[in-house]
Amino acid sequence: MKFDGHGPDLRFWTQRMSFLSAEFERGFEARCGYPPGGNQVVLAYEAPGGSRLLADLGRATELVDFYAVVREVSLPDLGNGIFVHSAREVLAGLRGAMPTLLGGATEDSIIVFGSDGGGALFALSTSGRGVYRLRGGAVLAGTYDADQAEVATVAPDLRRFLDTVLAEVEGRVVE
Repeated sequence: MKFDGHGPDLRFWTQRMSFLSAEFERGFEARCGYPPGGNQVVLAYEAPGGSRLLADLGRATELVDFYAVVREVSLPDLGNGIFVHSAREVLAGLRGAMPTLLGGATEDSIIVFGSDGGGALFALSTSGRGVYRLRGGAVLAGTYDADQAEVATVAPDLRRFLDTVLAEVEGRVVE
């Protein structure tokens, strides 16, 4: 499924994630013995302009559409933590702060858009190969150099990656 920036799928995902992240935090300290770390979905209207920057660069439309609605996602208490960075961070990555190429066993052009709490990066293939989880490789001159064990395809596209995150949060919340 493709996001159109305002379609019902993305709206549903955003509303559901916002509700579930709040529910996830309710009673978290009683369950886990420490306070929650600010699990939330921040909407784009709370910090506008990021998706326009990516669109100006002509980058992956599914990310541009996503950032038209969502600024960032922070789920530090979900497993190891899952973070979808802001469009401004993604743009900084495209300008050299993050790798933009995969080298080694998998070669591809990528856009890093997220991370987990264990140091892995989430990157969208610009050639349509899906969402990668990058763990343990070396970054050399903008290229994430990794063997096959360090690169895993975790979803066929951004939509299904986000659906997986939603399902994980749903599994943790008892309504």
